[in-house]
Amino acid sequence: MEYVKVKKKRVYIDNGYLYLESFNIDKIADIKRLKKYPNLRELYLEKNNIKSIENLDHLVKLKKLHLEANKITDIKNLDALKQLEELELGGNQISVIKGLNRLKNLKSLLINNNRIKKVEGLENLTNLEYLDLNTNLIENINGLEKLINLKKLNLSNNQIKDFNILSNLINLEVLDITGNPTTNIEFQRILKNLKRIEY
Repeated sequence: MEYVKVKKKRVYIDNGYLYLESFNIDKIADIKRLKKYPNLRELYLEKNNIKSIENLDHLVKLKKLHLEANKITDIKNLDALKQLEELELGGNQISVIKGLNRLKNLKSLLINNNRIKKVEGLENLTNLEYLDLNTNLIENINGLEKLINLKKLNLSNNQIKDFNILSNLINLEVLDITGNPTTNIEFQRILKNLKRIEY
């Protein structure tokens, strides 16, 4: 049986999936034996006390990485995870979007409930289909227009006044812009695939 050790306790890897939610982990390095499993496909580390993304370079086959509800301040050390398709970083203390440029296979990115003020560092993520930036401090969404494969976008509870740039996102199906200081939603007329909008 494949397993890792966290605080001297064995946690088994189930078919390429490792669940370590709410294990009171302070550092990824505290997960003993993780280096032995480069074929790990999904890693769930939500609701811990992790401050830094590190010691994941060997997980080159990883498709899903969940780090929500931790104490992370910087997005970094993810370049080696080129097969990553889903990344969850909600509920942390991130203020700048960076360190994602090489993750070209990313389809789902959640950075909600953080301290982000500006949309940046997403230009290369052209395969992104779902982006959640709700409950941040964003005022300007310039840069999102390049994410032409987006199908689902959540920008609720920010400080955004102008959404016209979203008219370029012709594949958008679901959009949430509630809790923003805007009343103009004219841009939605151009979005022929839009099935649901909340404002």
